[in-house]
Amino acid sequence: MTDMPLYMHFIYSFFATVGFAIFLNSPKTTLISSGFVGGVGWSVFYYLVQLTGNDILANFIAALLVSYISEILARKLKQPAIIFIIPGIIPLVPGLGMYNTMLYLVQNDYSNAIAKGADVLFVGGAISLGILVITSLVKTLHIISIKKATK
Repeated sequence: MTDMPLYMHFIYSFFATVGFAIFLNSPKTTLISSGFVGGVGWSVFYYLVQLTGNDILANFIAALLVSYISEILARKLKQPAIIFIIPGIIPLVPGLGMYNTMLYLVQNDYSNAIAKGADVLFVGGAISLGILVITSLVKTLHIISIKKATK
């Protein structure tokens, strides 16, 4: 990764996320919030990778945070959480790893393709699991609160 200050990573990922939110036809009122989610997610990922060197753990924690902030913004802005989650995870998606996996396959370098492909698969699983944990927790807490309110 590049040797830039953390705030520059936030700014670049903010604009990248806003660009993808525009591409995905998000409502105009959610663009800045989506950019904030993506910026925070990438900044946390970058910081944790620098701290631990573990891409999978860093992606999992960043996806947890992206999902959590998205759930909060969904309630505040009265929008579905998916409007913030999808653009927010775009900076975390391991596109270069996917490209390198395909490149190794085309070059018949199967050992590197398997190694890189497994890493990409685990990173994708970590991102998915991070979103799943928070979304499931929020839905469970919502169901519990409805049942308590009806008693």
